Amino acid sequence: MDGAQQRVVIVGAGQAGSRTALALRQEGWQGAIVLIGAENEHPYERPPLSKDVLQGRALPGDATILSAEQCQDQGIELRLGEEVRRIDPRARRLHLHAGRAPLHYDHLVLATGSRPRCLPLPGAGLDGVHVLRTAADALAIAARLEGGMRVVLVGGGFIGLEAAASARLRGCRVTVLETAPQLMARVVAAPIAERMMALHRGRGVEIRTGVRIDGLEGLREVRRVRLADGSAVDADIVILGVGALANDGLPVSAGIRCADGVIVDRYGRTSAPFVYAAGDLARHEQLWGCGNVRLESWENAELQAREVAGALLDRPAPERGAPWFWTDQFDTNLQIIGFGRARGELVMRGSCDDRSWCAFLVSDGRIQSAVLHNAGRERRVVAQLIERRISVSARDLGDIGRPLRTLAAAA
Repeated sequence: MDGAQQRVVIVGAGQAGSRTALALRQEGWQGAIVLIGAENEHPYERPPLSKDVLQGRALPGDATILSAEQCQDQGIELRLGEEVRRIDPRARRLHLHAGRAPLHYDHLVLATGSRPRCLPLPGAGLDGVHVLRTAADALAIAARLEGGMRVVLVGGGFIGLEAAASARLRGCRVTVLETAPQLMARVVAAPIAERMMALHRGRGVEIRTGVRIDGLEGLREVRRVRLADGSAVDADIVILGVGALANDGLPVSAGIRCADGVIVDRYGRTSAPFVYAAGDLARHEQLWGCGNVRLESWENAELQAREVAGALLDRPAPERGAPWFWTDQFDTNLQIIGFGRARGELVMRGSCDDRSWCAFLVSDGRIQSAVLHNAGRERRVVAQLIERRISVSARDLGDIGRPLRTLAAAA
């Protein structure tokens, strides 16, 4: 069939879905593009939600990716507040909510993202207990952050710590509860976690690690978090940030291969013909030397949109480099290149007490991953060192008198 007569349907109007639609047009797709979103807001980026939006400095709409005007200019049919009930891969048809005719597709892109992991705690349904995923979540939380309010964050990962910093900047009394022995346990080594703990404690955030939560208490509104040791933490607001699960119910019911996410190859192709997946929903068979990886990151959504668009147009995108993540907490920017919990010797470039420093995990004379603390200017050269697998010594990496660019140039 002539490509101009074909239709791509994208289910999920978040960053990955909307960027895929734009990439298809930019790369020359001539057929129809239908973008279906469950939310009523135009597609927007999520990173500002836990920072600028919670701090009252911005609205979700300030980070809009795809406006009504852009949809018209690009010939993208955007359906907001739409629910897809079922996928029929054999007939290449989507069944929508009651009253809507089935929608045929020639190619289908699934970009339904993820949802906050729920904790089966007594009291989790009390008023004042929140998760942070959508624009509506962020606005609801931001409306309650006032000076002196007691805010408890359950979970010491990126989202929990970003929200903790935002609440503290609003003058709230903030406590972070983490079940693991350290903060950000999935992504950084213990010394870096300790530095970030010191940052938060220095700004007045109370942090407890290695705790177990027994329940949330209150009549209609949450008033305290009860811990297993018998103690309790008073709370006016509780934000649950304990990870996310892939929204893979549609592909699972359609018989598409899934495992907390849709299994994809490097081009975003799934086990079903003419069906792709991108963004938080996708679980990569192989990515940067690791198998079975699901990335929840801004960069992954951007890159996978291009990869899927390239595959649809038979113009494969180049193989991507090392994964990149970042978080902003108070006035500190932390960037991770590679997988932060890779094995290796920890090599510090500078001291954790300094304003700016780098930390490297080195194995067999090569950098496996790096953490940059207020050192974003070094990201490009560090990525080169990692991606080109340049041989380096711990002594040279730790020598702050030797610019990192000379290590790359010497290879």
